[in-house]
Amino acid sequence: MKKNILLVNDTSLVCHHGCSLLMQCIYDLFKKNQIIIKDRIYFEENCTKYLKNEINFDLILINGEGTIHGNKNSDSNKVNEIFEFIKSIKKNHDIPVIIFNSTISSLKKDQIQVLKIVDKIYVRESYSYDYLKKNKIKSMIVPDLLSLLELKNKKGGNQIIVNDSSVASNTLKLKKFSELENYNYIPILYNNYLRYLRYFICKILPIKELKFITKLYLITKNKYVLTFLNKINKSKFIITGRFHAIFIALAYMRPFYTFESDTYKIRGLMNMIGISNRIININSLENRPILLKRFSKHEIIKIKKFKKNSKKIINIFIKELKSV
Repeated sequence: MKKNILLVNDTSLVCHHGCSLLMQCIYDLFKKNQIIIKDRIYFEENCTKYLKNEINFDLILINGEGTIHGNKNSDSNKVNEIFEFIKSIKKNHDIPVIIFNSTISSLKKDQIQVLKIVDKIYVRESYSYDYLKKNKIKSMIVPDLLSLLELKNKKGGNQIIVNDSSVASNTLKLKKFSELENYNYIPILYNNYLRYLRYFICKILPIKELKFITKLYLITKNKYVLTFLNKINKSKFIITGRFHAIFIALAYMRPFYTFESDTYKIRGLMNMIGISNRIININSLENRPILLKRFSKHEIIKIKKFKKNSKKIINIFIKELKSV
């Protein structure tokens, strides 16, 4: 597929294990299908500033993830920035714009109008699909591309892993719970020395001028991801408030509990798989001890079916992408 493609909202630099693994899945999928990304705009970059450059692309792909919503926990500046970018592209350039891998909700009326000029929208669950349909916008449900994640599964150990949450108050509850139960607390969104290097890359100089340092940062970050995965692989149960952590648990076939998020992405995913019983009330952690249930045979069948169907739907997404 010889097209010049711009990828907007690359989250590779974010100190988030899920983002690292997702972007790896996205680039592997595109490379496998000969979809070549000519340039990218990182999450940390203001995409409206990119408009000052020569815009000479055949297609623009916007990685939506959990960005495109108006909930109180969202980065409203980033949301507005993406919509301003779309408006400018569609007004001044005859280039197709596609939003993919996205959860979309709680937008303003003017933002809804912008979505109507986007060429194609691919959302991750039925709630986003219904939300857009209610606003007379067509979309297609394609499971999060992290559903393609494949990991070498060894027999789990005895550890119980607790992750953080996209909801700050839930993260505090999860951390406190892990301390009380003496469980291994490993946040998906982490805060270590890599954050300082990321700050230097993103704030001191333009990312494009720090290619060597950025590459070194990504190599170091990926090694940190492998350490994280090794710990998860030694677990017997995972308790997480993170959407992406669910896919890691599914890849390792580790039983887990999860919670409602600041959007309906977790609820939508659990309904899609058919294991919504894995969502528990965050406050139930206070009722110690909690019963850690293994996957039942029915759950295992549903998970395998979800993985198989996800690959089929993603293949349709790729064919449609090539036809644009």
